Amino acid sequence: MPHVISMNFNTNSPIGILTDSHGQVAQLSQAINYLKEKKCKTIIHLGDICDSAHIHTADECISIIQKHDVIAIRGNNDHALSVSDNPKINRSTLEYIQSLPLVIQSENLIFAHSLPFVYVLGLSCMIQSLNKRSLKLCFNSFAENAILFRGHSHQPEIVVQTHEGFKRMELHLPAKKKLKYLCPCIITCGTVMNGQCMVYYPGDQVLLGYILTTELITGQK
Repeated sequence: MPHVISMNFNTNSPIGILTDSHGQVAQLSQAINYLKEKKCKTIIHLGDICDSAHIHTADECISIIQKHDVIAIRGNNDHALSVSDNPKINRSTLEYIQSLPLVIQSENLIFAHSLPFVYVLGLSCMIQSLNKRSLKLCFNSFAENAILFRGHSHQPEIVVQTHEGFKRMELHLPAKKKLKYLCPCIITCGTVMNGQCMVYYPGDQVLLGYILTTELITGQK
């Protein structure tokens, strides 16, 4: 599969967004089920589904992604596993990870593990941070209504461009943001392993950020 692919999503249906589950099977499964309860027909995982420190859960994590028809992007941890040829991971799992794109575009929406500039940065786009150089590259390239959804940094935030430069706004979940007047913008979506996920409503241009309860994450009462 190409590193960058285009897809058309139903703008009348909410889009569930997950990222950075890092091999945590229970959290991944619970977060997907939570987004399905929120009527998300499209669910996207922004990468680091698996983790090189949790090789033993790679097969199960990928099985969950495939079972629920989650659209997935390859993160740097996934990539590291896919080229490791580790005999403890099923060949079908490694081949699936290798097939994942690095960027998905759908009209004004962009989904990546970190940055979407594959043809400029190569595979390092999966690990590049949002420094001033990266932010300048983003906002110089984006259309005026563009939204980049990303993971990797783990801390939920929104970044917008201002006359003075850039403004970073930490997102304290749960949160609701109307994005219409913030575009173009960059959304860092938190982590599944910390019980965080998001839902974007394209028609209303509204983003809802959720933090799952301890009971949901661990099954505790």
